[in-house]
Amino acid sequence: MSQRTVPSTFDVLATMIRVTLLRLFRGRAVWVCVGISFLPLIVAGALGSRHNIVEEFLSAVEMLVVVVLPPVFVASSIGEEIEDRTTTYLWSRPIPRWAVVVGKLVALAPIAIVHVLVGWFVSVQAAIGRPPSAESLIAFGGGALAISVMSAGIATLVPKQGMALAMLYLVLIDVPIGLVPASLQAISITRQILVLAGFTSDPNKLAAAISMTLLAGIWFAVGLLRLRRRES
Repeated sequence: MSQRTVPSTFDVLATMIRVTLLRLFRGRAVWVCVGISFLPLIVAGALGSRHNIVEEFLSAVEMLVVVVLPPVFVASSIGEEIEDRTTTYLWSRPIPRWAVVVGKLVALAPIAIVHVLVGWFVSVQAAIGRPPSAESLIAFGGGALAISVMSAGIATLVPKQGMALAMLYLVLIDVPIGLVPASLQAISITRQILVLAGFTSDPNKLAAAISMTLLAGIWFAVGLLRLRRRES
């Protein structure tokens, strides 16, 4: 009687990455997200080079892109996987469930980051005739990664509504907290993005980077703990 071979964690991760990317590029969502990523370009075209603070203005539009794209890519896919267990073969094997979540995150977070950065670069270049600052590229790229990780955590907590809740949390809680002139700003990911990009008067970029990393990590850790309890 043959025994079932338990796939290694590396095999699970590789399979999840491959399957996730195949599904992504066969669907329509990726093309919708391309359109969203170039929303700042539309605004840049309307502004032209006449706006004296065009880069700062576009950063507000770009923040909307950063808030929307990672949840669309990451939270929706992870939530579907957990709720429906669409990869039947993998879920039927005695594998670590966290590997499925991490595999999807590894596959989709870079896609979200590329969309965010390309849209930002092209928009600023078109609006003011020069590329955006390196610090703004690093800030928006790091912010997209942090929100991707946060979205993955939320999707493991509430699979059915992960994408919507991630967006609502960012728009209704995270962004308003970042606008409050108090120490509470430290728990706002979007605030840390603006600090890192140089669009605020706060010079403490190291603290912003640490805060953003910790916030994303906490959300992800809580989500994985919840997933572990669900499967036990």
